[in-house]
Amino acid sequence: MTPSQEAKLKKLGPFTLDQAEAIGISHQELSRLVKEEKIHRMERGIYLHPKAKVPREIDFQIACTKFGPQAVVGGLTALSYYNLANQVPQQTWLLVPPEQRTSSMGYRLIRTKTPLNIGVIEGDRFRIVSIERAIAEGFKLASKIGERTAIKAARIGIQQKQTTLKKIGVMAKELGLDSYLTKYFEAIIGAIEG
Repeated sequence: MTPSQEAKLKKLGPFTLDQAEAIGISHQELSRLVKEEKIHRMERGIYLHPKAKVPREIDFQIACTKFGPQAVVGGLTALSYYNLANQVPQQTWLLVPPEQRTSSMGYRLIRTKTPLNIGVIEGDRFRIVSIERAIAEGFKLASKIGERTAIKAARIGIQQKQTTLKKIGVMAKELGLDSYLTKYFEAIIGAIEG
């Protein structure tokens, strides 16, 4: 590995074999670098230079690198990221297209036909739903995350002035999820006023 290649790998953060090959590192050379502990294998097909800057969102970067450009961090992981849920999920929850599959235990895929380009924030090498989308989808996912968690997330987000009920409503309408929000509307208002 040349100094130039090493600098590029450090800058990449989590990277794939294709990204390594794009800068001139073959599969065999990458395997050798892993054996020599000059490169860390994070999981199958995902690598990291040991001196790469590791951000707080490293799990999000790895997940989005693994599942491709359409993958978006969402569900309970997004609610936790925005400090709207007490529980820290054991898996990284991702919104993905309906055909996406995985056998990896560390991920909970939410296969969805809901557009993956609305209410999405571009982070540093990862994508995450906005706070409004996280709350709106929390109601859609209430059977998976719990109704109390969904209602509490909305209440906390509004009470802490991170968002408004109107913004959540607009996002729900854009995503076609307004019926889910309507179902829980009285519980949200009661929780805010109470």
